Amino acid sequence: MKLSSKREDYLETIYRLSGKIDTVGISDIARERGVTLPTVKAAIEGLKEDGFLNQRHYGKVILTELGQAKAIEIYEAHKTIKMFLKEILGLPDRLSESEACKMEHGLSRKPLTRLERFIKTVLNCRESNDRCSTQYLTLLKTKDESSNG
Repeated sequence: MKLSSKREDYLETIYRLSGKIDTVGISDIARERGVTLPTVKAAIEGLKEDGFLNQRHYGKVILTELGQAKAIEIYEAHKTIKMFLKEILGLPDRLSESEACKMEHGLSRKPLTRLERFIKTVLNCRESNDRCSTQYLTLLKTKDESSNG
């Protein structure tokens, strides 16, 4: 089942929160996402109907097995893309985080797997051959300076 990027964001938020706090409530989700309670309630209802969440009346939100699997998939994609943006492209953490949030919804499993392999290869190259890393960082600096001028 294909979810909208907004619903995927809610699953990821619930997953992340469940790692920080014992029980995740509507108000926790609203606070984390910076939205109103009615907005969260509407999203939660849709995710419950699709079988991704369980929630008793006014109770805490719990990911189903399906919801947990999908949330992990989304979160792993987010982490991979953020690592690429930060560690390979050298973007600042905050920018890498916000861009990863936008990009995580559009990539299928195959490109993500290849991206993970690429990241590992480049990071291993950096560790074993400092010249590789130095050349890349010099190139970035040169390109950045020429585009600012």
